Amino acid sequence: MTAPSIAGTREKNLLLALGFCGLDVVLMAGAAWYADSLAILSDLLKESTDFLAVLASFLTVLALRRAPDHRFAYGIGKLENLVSLFIGLVMVGCSLFLLTQVVNHFHHPVPTSGTLPGIVIFAVYALIGFGICTRNRWILRHQHSPIIESQARLWFSKACFDSFMATALILELLFRTQPWSLYLDPLASLLGVGFMLHAAYAISSSSVDDLMDAALEETTQLQILNQLVRHIDDYDRLHKVRSRRSGSQIFVEVFLEFSPKLHMAEAQERIYRLRSSIRAAIPGAEVSILPHTP
Repeated sequence: MTAPSIAGTREKNLLLALGFCGLDVVLMAGAAWYADSLAILSDLLKESTDFLAVLASFLTVLALRRAPDHRFAYGIGKLENLVSLFIGLVMVGCSLFLLTQVVNHFHHPVPTSGTLPGIVIFAVYALIGFGICTRNRWILRHQHSPIIESQARLWFSKACFDSFMATALILELLFRTQPWSLYLDPLASLLGVGFMLHAAYAISSSSVDDLMDAALEETTQLQILNQLVRHIDDYDRLHKVRSRRSGSQIFVEVFLEFSPKLHMAEAQERIYRLRSSIRAAIPGAEVSILPHTP
């Protein structure tokens, strides 16, 4: 699949997720109004922050359409990493709020009521969440994108959270006469906090690496070295290889020493062959072959 079609798929996927998030906020607001449940109220607040996070991601992808200019010659791909960090911070803030509510309900347990609409919404959105997560991971197999990676983790955590909420509320409804059932509602919220914190850590750690211009992962670097070995007769010595990501864009710089007896035309032809082979191995990469002196 070509880069433009992947970019279009990425935007459509975010727009689809935005629609589902908006609908979820409306439905959970109605369920929270009808029910007396920590799980449903906390999910309403969580879904509201998720909606803002997905909206920010969608607007960022639209902004990334802008072509590089004299001020941002490498483009604004790192904006994806900044937004991913924002999504991680939103998750952390939401998790801390839920944690305080869970502690309060463990100290003062109260029975829930009117949870049936919430159970139905949780079950439906658990299926939707796993579906969107699967679609995002399919996109990531074709093109790296910090925003889509963060969205995959976000929807996976949302689906797991909704699954736990639905299970806890069903059990509480079935065993409402038992004293221990009062703790199912805050317990499910506590498990949801754990999923959200894990997703926030994974998003933030990967985004920080790219913002600090960390080298590409080992598998991608091996692809570069493989092409250098295949064309080892085209240059005299390899000095160094530098690589980094900027959003979904990959930049590779290879410093090579050529024979001083080569004419410029011959050196350019060898550079072209090597650059083309690396681009074929890593589609979409911006490759620079730089002659280097001893």
